[in-house]
Amino acid sequence: MSNTMINRTKLTLEKVSFDPALFSSELLKAIKFLLINELEELAIWFVNFIQGKPQLQNVKFSASEQ
Repeated sequence: MSNTMINRTKLTLEKVSFDPALFSSELLKAIKFLLINELEELAIWFVNFIQGKPQLQNVKFSASEQ
């Protein structure tokens, strides 16, 4: 997958971040389809993105759920 896929994933997650269930669902989809190096980038983005967003504090990033 290309850099475009990781950017599209981040954009989608940003757009659905108002709904924790939808955010979690989209995150799980991304985890299934992204490459290892993209998952590492997404994990770093995820940690930074959820800071200051109390509605997303219970969302977990786990690549083991593939």
